[in-house]
Amino acid sequence: MPRSIRVFLLLVLPALLCSCGGPRVPRPVPVVGTLDVQFVDSAWDGLEVPFSGRCGDCGGGGRSPALRISGLPAQANEIIVEFNDLRIRELATNGGHGTLAMFTGGRPEITLPSVREETMKLPRGVRSAGKHRCVLFGHKDGAYKAPCGCGQGNEYVARVMAVHREGKDKQILAEKTIAMGLF
Repeated sequence: MPRSIRVFLLLVLPALLCSCGGPRVPRPVPVVGTLDVQFVDSAWDGLEVPFSGRCGDCGGGGRSPALRISGLPAQANEIIVEFNDLRIRELATNGGHGTLAMFTGGRPEITLPSVREETMKLPRGVRSAGKHRCVLFGHKDGAYKAPCGCGQGNEYVARVMAVHREGKDKQILAEKTIAMGLF
């Protein structure tokens, strides 16, 4: 047997055979759009976290902002919102202050209602997609933790994503990060 055929059989053929029945590797899907995200309550201006949105530990109301999200792609079946504190490395990404999700029902616009901090009791239709990690700093467990910088100038943001979910697989179709404000 010629050497080139042996090399092919030893190197290339096993790789081809392994790829046929192996696990499905999702292809990366580029983000195709930007969402329009608005605060429902005018007290949220994106500059300073309002009293109602500050954590109870700092004397605030302990509520997340209600968000009106529009411009949803037709294929989006879920909204995911990650709340982050950009000043604290451990809370700056992937929902350090919690991740909430809500199915879209095929609507082009949806409103994520305000939720109370440090609880898993959420409004109908809202689920926790990741508990807040502020328990590392002595706070109670829950789906969301309100901004709790107590006047230190921490910078809070919400990353809003429209996704298409099939089981555990999800594809981000559009997103927008908005400033919640400083506190």
